[in-house]
Amino acid sequence: MTGLWTTITATADVLRRAHVGFVAAAFAVDTLSLVLMAFRWQLLLRGVGSGASLWQTLLAYSGGVFVSNVTPARTLGGDATRTALIPRPGGTPAIRAIAASVVFDRATDIPGLLLLGLLALPTLKPKSPHWLWLAPLAVAAALAARPLYRRVMARISRWHQAAVGEIEKAVPGAIACSLIIWLLDITRLMLIGEAFDVRFVPSQAAAVSLLRLGSGAVPVPAGIGVVDGALVAGFIWLGLPAATAAALAIMERAIVFGWATALGAVALVLLGGWRTLKSARARATEAADPNA
Repeated sequence: MTGLWTTITATADVLRRAHVGFVAAAFAVDTLSLVLMAFRWQLLLRGVGSGASLWQTLLAYSGGVFVSNVTPARTLGGDATRTALIPRPGGTPAIRAIAASVVFDRATDIPGLLLLGLLALPTLKPKSPHWLWLAPLAVAAALAARPLYRRVMARISRWHQAAVGEIEKAVPGAIACSLIIWLLDITRLMLIGEAFDVRFVPSQAAAVSLLRLGSGAVPVPAGIGVVDGALVAGFIWLGLPAATAAALAIMERAIVFGWATALGAVALVLLGGWRTLKSARARATEAADPNA
């Protein structure tokens, strides 16, 4: 018990000594990432005939992040919410077309994640024979990519035939946004490190980012406890003292989870609050209606 209290007080001391300028820069980078995510989605929305502005898209996207972070529905609930929150004057475009844009939005994250993995390799040091299984896995993924893409396109075509041709034109721009978004993710982690006089190289920040994403896949709302523990373990693995590792994890979660959730709450208030959220939930059921 004494050891735990010592770690808590040491962590609090490290947090008190954080450089405010770097912390503010990390918050700014995370906010920029959120805006870029909304812009990426807006590019795809245009492909399905939506005239939603960047501001409207940002509010809908942020509202979805709030639902994803605070409810057991997680990503599925967040995506359904942002789909329903996009304005549809006169019922256009069909809600299934907007749902198709969300599917593409998620898919365009894949190149960014691959970039993250490549950048993390120097830190992960895959020299052990245990890593050899990655080679056949990579080959299998490459062979499966094209058929999988065609299958996804066929399914989206059944949802909304007109969406396929136009939305494909927006995919290159969306992928470019994705690459920048994940580079900003690394930048934020490096800035958080600088706030505590810790200097991460890009490969270390990329490895921690992958660890956060992987632990976040555990079916716990917002990954509470799981992600936090994984971040602390990751920072300790990089050679940091426990108190510093805990302080870094707290700051990272305060930005990625706390700040994004707060912005999402503000977005929902601006959209009309609880009544809008209930209405969005009702409209989201339209996606299951073949005539939508």
